Amino acid sequence: MFDVFDFTSIAESAPAEVAASPVVADDVPKVAREDLKLLCEVGVLALAIERGEEALPIFELIDAEQPKNAAGAIGIAMIEVSAGRERDAFARLRRAIATKRLCVREAKAVLAVFLMGFGRQAEAKALRRDVMRGPDCGARRLLMSYGTA
Repeated sequence: MFDVFDFTSIAESAPAEVAASPVVADDVPKVAREDLKLLCEVGVLALAIERGEEALPIFELIDAEQPKNAAGAIGIAMIEVSAGRERDAFARLRRAIATKRLCVREAKAVLAVFLMGFGRQAEAKALRRDVMRGPDCGARRLLMSYGTA
């Protein structure tokens, strides 16, 4: 699933470099954009080798640092599904689709795959249709790789 698309696009709003002082106004250290990308890649690799629980803090950080990006929610949802909490994962992905601006097509594709995997084809149909209408991208290739075109 992970080699089909890259949901590691981190918004430009993240600082390119972190200031010398790691503490900001709310006492939460800011993470450089390049570091967030690397962390996301590490999280994806952890999911690929079935060690997602260990990557949960990474995806939570990405979700907090990039509130308009669905990448963190996608990673957390994958961990939830692997832990048998599919309803939580479905709800998380639906919220991300409704509220995020980046990686939304990827969130739709992952939700569609999860829904189909749990026998909920009717619910996945609209998501599949929406992603397949769009341009060729990783989200579309993900659905095609699962034979849902």
